[in-house]
Amino acid sequence: MSKISYNALAIDGLKKVFIQISETCKEQGVDFFIIGAIARNIWYVLNNEESKGTKDIDFAIYISNVEKYNKLVAELKRKYEYKQSTENAFCLITQDGKQIDLLPFGEIEQDGQVIIEGKGLTKVNLDGFKEAYEFGVTEVEIGDEKYKSCSIPGVMILKLIAYDDRPEIRIKDVEDINSICLYYPSLESDHIWVNHSDLYGEDLQHSEVGVIVLGREMKRLVLTNSNLEERIIKIMNKAITQESPFLSLMIQDPVRETLIEKKNIIENLKLGFTQNVDY
Repeated sequence: MSKISYNALAIDGLKKVFIQISETCKEQGVDFFIIGAIARNIWYVLNNEESKGTKDIDFAIYISNVEKYNKLVAELKRKYEYKQSTENAFCLITQDGKQIDLLPFGEIEQDGQVIIEGKGLTKVNLDGFKEAYEFGVTEVEIGDEKYKSCSIPGVMILKLIAYDDRPEIRIKDVEDINSICLYYPSLESDHIWVNHSDLYGEDLQHSEVGVIVLGREMKRLVLTNSNLEERIIKIMNKAITQESPFLSLMIQDPVRETLIEKKNIIENLKLGFTQNVDY
C-alpha cells in the first residue's frame, strides 16, 4: 500500500477532517472514498509531484437511504459542530470554514439521482460513482490512517460528468482534466510502457500514447454500463466539435497553447476510450 503524509497534501487541518469523517462513517457502518481534487493531489504526491492545493474536500458516501445519510450528517454536526451550507444541501462547513462535500450514492439513488431536503442544491446526479467505487478505487495510507481514494481514470470520469451536468459553474473540472492529461504520460510512464506497448508501433509521441492509455483505463471502469459509456463519448464529442466551450476552457496559457492542441488531446482520449482492447 502506498503511503504519504498529510503535510504533503498541503492543506492545513486536513488530518482532523479526514479522521472525523472516517471515524463517524465507521461508527455509522458507512463506507466512503476520496474524490475530486484531493484524490487528484494524492496521485500527484504519490508520483513525487507537489500537491496542487485545493479548497475542496470531497467524499463519496456509499449509503443505503436518505435517513441513514441524514443521521450521518447529524452526527458530524453534533460531534464536531459542523454547520450546514445554505447553498448546497450536500455540503457541510467545519468550525474553521472548510467546505466538505458528502455525495451519497448506492442504494440511496433513485433513477441515478439523490434528492434531499435543504437549501440551495438539493439534487445530484450520480453517474459514474458506482463504477468508480467498484472498479476505480485505490488504497492509500495517509499518516497512519488507511483510506480509499478514487483512481485518476475514475477522477477523469467524474469530472467529465460534473462539468456536463453544470457547465456554468464547473469550469475548474475542465482545468483539472487538462492538467491530468498533461501529467499522465510522464507520471504513469512505466505503466504505459509495460502494459500498452502496442501503441508504440503507430508513430505516436509518448505524450499522445499516454493520453490514449488514459482513455483505455477510463474505459475499464465503465464496461458494465453502456449508458455511461455513451454519455462519456457524447461529452468528448461535444468538446471536439466545439458544441461546448470545453477546449477553450482547457487553455491556461493563450500565448503557448492552441485549440488544435487541446482538440488533439481529447481526440486521443476518445480514441483510447473507444478502442476494442482485451481488458
